Amino acid sequence: MKCALPLLLLTGLVWNSLLATGSDKQASGGKIRVLLTYGGHGFAQEPFFALFDALPDVVYTKAPLPEAADRLRPGLEKEFDVIVMYDMVRGISAEQQKSFVELLNIGIGVVSLHHNLAAHREWDEFRKIIGGKFILEDCLIDGKRYPKSAAIHGQTLNIHVADKEHPITRGLTDFQIEDEVYGPFYTSPEIHVLLTTDHPQNNPEVAWTHQYGKSRVFYFMLGHGPKAWSHPNYSLILARGIRWAAGRL
Repeated sequence: MKCALPLLLLTGLVWNSLLATGSDKQASGGKIRVLLTYGGHGFAQEPFFALFDALPDVVYTKAPLPEAADRLRPGLEKEFDVIVMYDMVRGISAEQQKSFVELLNIGIGVVSLHHNLAAHREWDEFRKIIGGKFILEDCLIDGKRYPKSAAIHGQTLNIHVADKEHPITRGLTDFQIEDEVYGPFYTSPEIHVLLTTDHPQNNPEVAWTHQYGKSRVFYFMLGHGPKAWSHPNYSLILARGIRWAAGRL
């Protein structure tokens, strides 16, 4: 009987550890199921998909848009935990837009990357979904005029950790990265900013979280090409963003 108490304590510690790390992982074989959208913008496909191949707890399915837009509807949440959006598609049909919103109101994780900020240029609801918008033409948003945004390749950005306690950024320190800059672009007053930059030609906001309907949304502005993807903090932030959006972090 002397070993009974330590055994019970050990069992409790193991069980608590499972709860802390997300025991719901067992329901999907330990993998986070990702639907990965792309299309509407050229990119280096081999290193980009290799980035996702290297994520140990992610299994992903490619979904080129607009061809696969019919998948973005209620029921997708039973097949996938997170939609990662790297597309810059011009638009999808009104019916597909409606179905996508219905899906997000049910609840599924969303991770929006880089040029996805400029996707769905004529669908105003999309800026509300991801919490921001790259401005392709001068426009009015909520009564305020926004000039056309610009993008400049090959810039060095100083990245500052604005929220050191959020699960996505906890433990990170400020870093430098070579990437494309965007600015100025629209950001919603409702976003929670995680990363910022002081680059004069970029918006201060670089990464943020947001809620749309019952869906967690993470936007990450970085990620134009292989130089950014190979930065150790890029894959770390991406992996954490996916886990957070899935409710696993």
